[in-house]
Amino acid sequence: MMLKKLSAVGVLLALPICGLSQDYDVVVIGGTPAGVSAAISAARAGRTVVIVEQSPVLGGLLSSGVSRADDAVVQANSGVFEEFRKKVENYHLTALASDPVVRDHLARNPKRHNVAKGQAWEAKTAARIYAEMVQQAGSIRTVFGQVPVRTIVEANRIQGVIAKDKAGKEYSYQGKVIVDATYEGDVAAFAGVPFRMGREARSAEEPHAGHIYTDAFCEVAQALPGTIFPGGTGKADEKIQAFNYRFLVKDYGRPDHPYRLKTPPPGYNAKNYKWNNQLKPYLPNRKLDVLGINWGNDWAGPSYRYPIADYAERAKIEKTYRNHALGWLYFIQNEGGSPQLGLADDEFVDNGNFPYRLYVREGRRIEGLYTLTESDMHKDLRGNGLRGPLHKDSIGVGIYEIDSHNVQNPTDRNSGCSGEGAINLIDVTGPYQIPYGVMVPKQLKGLLVPVAISSTHVAISSIRMEPVWSSLGQAAGVAAGIALNQNMELAEVPVPSIQDELLKQGSYLFFYMDVPGDHPAFRSIQQMSLRDAMDGNSNYYFRPAEPINLGDFSRLAVNGMGLPLSITAMHFRDVPRSHSAFRYIETLYDRSTSSGKAFLPFELRDYLNYRAAREAYAYPERPLLVGTAQKILSGLLGREVAPPAGLKADQMLTRAQAADWVASIPKP
Repeated sequence: MMLKKLSAVGVLLALPICGLSQDYDVVVIGGTPAGVSAAISAARAGRTVVIVEQSPVLGGLLSSGVSRADDAVVQANSGVFEEFRKKVENYHLTALASDPVVRDHLARNPKRHNVAKGQAWEAKTAARIYAEMVQQAGSIRTVFGQVPVRTIVEANRIQGVIAKDKAGKEYSYQGKVIVDATYEGDVAAFAGVPFRMGREARSAEEPHAGHIYTDAFCEVAQALPGTIFPGGTGKADEKIQAFNYRFLVKDYGRPDHPYRLKTPPPGYNAKNYKWNNQLKPYLPNRKLDVLGINWGNDWAGPSYRYPIADYAERAKIEKTYRNHALGWLYFIQNEGGSPQLGLADDEFVDNGNFPYRLYVREGRRIEGLYTLTESDMHKDLRGNGLRGPLHKDSIGVGIYEIDSHNVQNPTDRNSGCSGEGAINLIDVTGPYQIPYGVMVPKQLKGLLVPVAISSTHVAISSIRMEPVWSSLGQAAGVAAGIALNQNMELAEVPVPSIQDELLKQGSYLFFYMDVPGDHPAFRSIQQMSLRDAMDGNSNYYFRPAEPINLGDFSRLAVNGMGLPLSITAMHFRDVPRSHSAFRYIETLYDRSTSSGKAFLPFELRDYLNYRAAREAYAYPERPLLVGTAQKILSGLLGREVAPPAGLKADQMLTRAQAADWVASIPKP
């Protein structure tokens, strides 16, 4: 792993610019899902925005071959990305309702990549929908066919970006806030922000870092799933995972279609490829998004240089990947037993039916106010066995497994099925929060970086999924709007104000399977969860309609109201120190006895022998009545608290109602 800071070559200090110069509130470089989300959320805050995109369409990789949402579960989507998914879903269920794949997925309801639920799509569909979303947002200008080449920095503040088109003409885009939504982290690097490239060394925080061999993406005899094999040194290096071109193929139903390759591309070697000819189209219009991990279009090596290369060198590397991808297609058609497959004739029609963008799985990673590591998303290292550790300054969530493709190309190790550096931690990656500081550079002002975030190689292997990057982009746009509206620095924007706006927009800051953004108690449940006041402990379900018990309510009251813990002794036989609610019920007991008007209900047994034999029972699992909750909250506040409208003292209090109630009470 290397830590670098770009020299002043990429920084422009008040020099004259050729071409047009235009001013905006927010300049977004990169029309990726993160960039689109940033632009939309900034525009909704009333700001003028420009998106500068290198390809001819918006959507980044989602409109350039990655034709599915790697979202683990559809319930994990929120905010702008969820708006996108719903639009895809609606299009499939209306305009494409008769498509065989749409009908099949509607009937079967597959858990992942469900076309009927908008979790997979054609590239042209993604490009069209993203364009429509930007147009509907208003006050957003979109510029295509330009790449950033320099930045304007004065007094440690980025003030603009110089972009260049294919003819070499330069354009200046100046803004109060710049959002670097490129996969490579180009703008941040050009502005002199220090960044990481490559892999960190193995550590207590990252047991899967560095040089490593695992069973990822393959099965090895007599090895249990999730196995680290001998030979890995754990040492840091400058290598990153494989890139590819994710091309789309169509099933033409016959071998003599015009999209069958007649000759192999330069450098073709059949030994680099494998193909399962039983794969069937899973996209509308008989299409398939092909991904060959290790033995297909994936390739490591040139990926190490690509993010830090200039555009001329990148063009050469892209040609290498194009030939490697077309080599796989030639293999599929001629040696893999699928001659009926070929490049989709109605995709990328102005680019030889080949994707516009190389699949850059990771690029530079900035040095930000917080650096995300494996332990931030691991259930067991610092988590509670269900989730990663709580980040109360969360501006987004991740749920996808830590998933790095091979860092070095396949060898004969692991029975020849996996490459060095491949890790796929399905079992230990839990839902986790992402703090605001990961996209705020430590020193440079005026810049947010929601894609090339401050993280390790292992951490970016989970973050890198487009739904997550989209949520970070949305948070960047919200933060930019608040900073401009309140005339403050990006690093100084109060995270609770960002969170409040994101919750209004239905964005997850804490994940539950059963509390979508349109749930009546969504905001309250999210707010209380970020205070560590509530948690779904049953397979990530919050169970909003279930009655809340005294144990869970005690945690909600103490943490939700920001009360300090107070524990004098262990008083209750049914709430030992090993009980999850022990510290909270004991805090309520101390506050109850010291208030002069006891409010915590409990039962005494064997009362005759006062000191020696009495036992107290709090019944922490007993469902709570509204009247009992009212008595507890009134006692804690020292004043009478009325229950929310419509709730009666003798009815059971649900978990959602309890969250709403406590969230409505100002902290004492």
